[in-house]
Amino acid sequence: MIKCPECGASQYEGTLFCTECGCFLIQTAAVNTSQLPFVQHGRLPPPPPMIEEGTKLPPAVSGKPIIAFIPGSRRRLQLELRQEIRIGRATDDPDTTPEMDLSPFDAAAHGVSRLHAMLQLTSQGVALIDLDSTNGTYLNNYRLMAHQPYLLTNGDEVLFGDLLVHFFFDMG
Repeated sequence: MIKCPECGASQYEGTLFCTECGCFLIQTAAVNTSQLPFVQHGRLPPPPPMIEEGTKLPPAVSGKPIIAFIPGSRRRLQLELRQEIRIGRATDDPDTTPEMDLSPFDAAAHGVSRLHAMLQLTSQGVALIDLDSTNGTYLNNYRLMAHQPYLLTNGDEVLFGDLLVHFFFDMG
């Protein structure tokens, strides 16, 4: 029950007008709104980076095959990660053309930057680094801080802007 702010008469929850004095009750009615799913997407704090800021990542000794699966197109890209793979969309400048070109997957419309992120093979595993992209990089729904390495695990979900990619690789 709620009370009328004018006369104090008890009214049922959700009543618009007081039955005693006619006062409009909508401002006193309790409105319980459910939180929508995915409202927290991208608002959660990022996981801690792999290493301290400014520390160099030790390189890996050998390469690693990586599969990038793009669910929106049902296609997968097979890449060999030796040192690093830049991820983004192609340009006319060959120096800024990424090794993993997402242009065929409508990358520009999904907010993928020209040089969006980078995969780097280290002695600790595969690191994902956002290259200060315009629309951000999300690892399992956590927005990554720019220029900080985050360790990927097999099957991780990554959003480059709004383009979803799953990464698969041998953990050994």
